[in-house]
Amino acid sequence: MDYYKKEERRERRQRREKTGRPMILVGAALIGVLILVGAVVLIAVYGEIFTVKGIRGFVRVNLLGKTPAFHYMDIERNGKEERVTAAETFTITYRDEFIVKSVSTDSLFEKNITVDVDGLGGANDLKVLLKAVELVDATMTASVKEALRGRPLPQSAIRVRYNQQEIGVVPVRIELTPQDWLRFARNPANAKWQAQALEKALAMNPDDTALRKTLAEQHLETGKIDQAIAQYRAVLSRKADDMTALAGLSRCYVERKDYARALPLTRRITELNPKDAGAHAIAGFLYGKMGKWNDAVTHYGTSLKLKPDDAMVRFSLGGAYEKTGKLAPAIREYETAHKRMPDDQRVTQALADAYRKAGREQDAAKLYATLARKNTKDPNAYAALAQAHGRKGQVKEEIENYRKAIAAQPRDPILRYNLGVAYDKAKRHKEALAEYEKALQLKPDDTDAAARISEHYFRGRRYREAVEALNRIRKTAPKNPRVYADLGFAYGELKQYRDAEENYKKALQLGSSDPNIHLNLAAIYEKQGRTKEAAKAVEKGSKSGKATTEALERMGAQQMKAKQYDAALKTYRQLAAVESRRGLAYANMGTIYGIKGQTEKAIENLKLAVRYDKEDEGSWFALGEAYEKKKMYKEALEAYKAAYQINPESRAAERIPQLRIRMLEDKHRE
Repeated sequence: MDYYKKEERRERRQRREKTGRPMILVGAALIGVLILVGAVVLIAVYGEIFTVKGIRGFVRVNLLGKTPAFHYMDIERNGKEERVTAAETFTITYRDEFIVKSVSTDSLFEKNITVDVDGLGGANDLKVLLKAVELVDATMTASVKEALRGRPLPQSAIRVRYNQQEIGVVPVRIELTPQDWLRFARNPANAKWQAQALEKALAMNPDDTALRKTLAEQHLETGKIDQAIAQYRAVLSRKADDMTALAGLSRCYVERKDYARALPLTRRITELNPKDAGAHAIAGFLYGKMGKWNDAVTHYGTSLKLKPDDAMVRFSLGGAYEKTGKLAPAIREYETAHKRMPDDQRVTQALADAYRKAGREQDAAKLYATLARKNTKDPNAYAALAQAHGRKGQVKEEIENYRKAIAAQPRDPILRYNLGVAYDKAKRHKEALAEYEKALQLKPDDTDAAARISEHYFRGRRYREAVEALNRIRKTAPKNPRVYADLGFAYGELKQYRDAEENYKKALQLGSSDPNIHLNLAAIYEKQGRTKEAAKAVEKGSKSGKATTEALERMGAQQMKAKQYDAALKTYRQLAAVESRRGLAYANMGTIYGIKGQTEKAIENLKLAVRYDKEDEGSWFALGEAYEKKKMYKEALEAYKAAYQINPESRAAERIPQLRIRMLEDKHRE
């Protein structure tokens, strides 16, 4: 039994030995294959390590602990593979997307190797998808001045590090395109450089009309009108009917107020597109600026036919109608615009003013009150309301609203002056005087305010107070000729002739052309016995412009006294032209004609003198003398009788009996 068992065990052992030996051989073969495949893979991926240089680097890094060397990197750009060494430059544009897939170094399995692309990605950009546009934009922003001057942008780099130590660098060069400059220009953060960026883009692509129009628009918005015009013209030279360029060039000319050049461009737009409501509205605006209001009405009307709901165009049409004198249709358009834009102050103001012109004072006052309520700080609303009350004779309300206007705008000289006039209406002369003085302080050359101040004192013959006030005003308005002229008059009335003369002369030195100053100066000379100087002053006054009736009378009297009869005759004709019913003018002309021996003309003028001034005893007597010279005794007797009735002590009392005797003598002779 033991024998058989031993045999059985031996057989089983032999069978196992026969079966295990092939398995060992198979296992050994598999291990060999794996080693071979691994070697192939290592050679394929890290082939350089098996070169003499690679083995040397492997030993240096892995056995001796030295820093590995960088050989190259494999990059996939836009789906295509490329290999870049340290001796090469990696060139990119904004369109590129790339991945650094691997880096070849002496470090086995890229152990402790990182990649950093300047301006992109994170701490390690190895095997990370990167977009070049981000780098392009960042570099342009950082170096915009250099780029605008045409210099290349600073180079970026792909840096290879081993344990944070840089072991290799691949330079990165950025190639700029027109799209880069466009993208840069569109960024609001680059507004300062926008125009220059667009110019760079245009220089790269000069035939791009869309880009040229964008640049023109940018120039227009920044006030560079000449540059904008040049760009729009360049577009139109390539495409004559480019609507955007036509409209833009028209806007340029409008900015320069050259409406005559803007109009043909706008009209061309309306020809190319007759249904362009906006173009017709602009044409209406341009015609209005050129004073052609009927044409403006036509184009505004056409615009409204195409776009009836445009309230602003309707408002403009109302303004055009008003300019043509058609107040009723203007009011109609203003009313329609006001219904659609009830809160627009311009429309409300225009409608209120139109109501006032049409005599609809109540409607106007309501709108002015509305304006004042809506904007309590608007001086114009209160001023308009004050004027409306003033026209209705409501002086209290007029004053109240002018005061509100001044509270909103205290340094407005016109409001101050108007309040003074309102105070005068209410006989509050002291307050009026204060406002006139404030107006003159704010506007030293305001002759109306100066005249009102003078009139205030002259009205009560308060000449000394006038002198004090005018001297005070002179300090704030040292170049206002009216102040000096009124000072001259006040000093003259106070018989301070030297001071009067000095101030009249100062008024003339400051450029006053008022002939009355010369004539008043002549009166001052006359009172000092300086007859020749008085005559010269009168002559200058007669040549310097339109004088008042009082000044003309004074000038004529001075000329008569100096026996300058022709000059005096001219003066009295001027007086008669100014005041046709002024008997004095005809009386003196009659006297002059009598002196010159022109009796018929003397009679003609003296008859006019007594017609307009029946109580002028001197004119009746002179007429009697003229009739007597012509031996028209009956007419002479009637004239003498009229003179005697006015003044029994007249010389006519002697002439009447003498003339009757002569008439009897002549009758007996017959």
